[in-house]
Amino acid sequence: MPAEKYRVVLDTNQIIGAGSRWMVDARSVSDSNLCQRILIQVAAAHTGLFSGKTMGEYTEKLLDLNHPKERVQMLITYLMGAFTYVKIVTKDAPTKPTDLDDEIFILCALDGNADYLVADDKHLLDVKSSYARPVIGKSVELEPILCA
Repeated sequence: MPAEKYRVVLDTNQIIGAGSRWMVDARSVSDSNLCQRILIQVAAAHTGLFSGKTMGEYTEKLLDLNHPKERVQMLITYLMGAFTYVKIVTKDAPTKPTDLDDEIFILCALDGNADYLVADDKHLLDVKSSYARPVIGKSVELEPILCA
């Protein structure tokens, strides 16, 4: 159990990287899968945050990558049960990423009072120096904090 509980937003790449097979096959849970380890730890020991649009993005990308819809449904249900819903009220991020589809993750983190936004997405990482909070970082950088 981590020493401190954090509020965390996961970018779509973290959800995709975690995969969905482990939802139906416990043998697919892998300590070597960094994204999976972070997702499970955030769900178990922290406060994961999502908005309707971030959840929609997760679903769309999983389906586009041909994850079986039954597993997508199980993963989305898991996330909705384990994470906390954030209503987005902020209209614009103070510093927008060049890929405007990524702005919703910053808005979710801001409106959800997140400590961390875990992202391996270049567009989000490009604006990380513009934000003191949430701290935007790569999974490899934030794993020691979130999985301590």
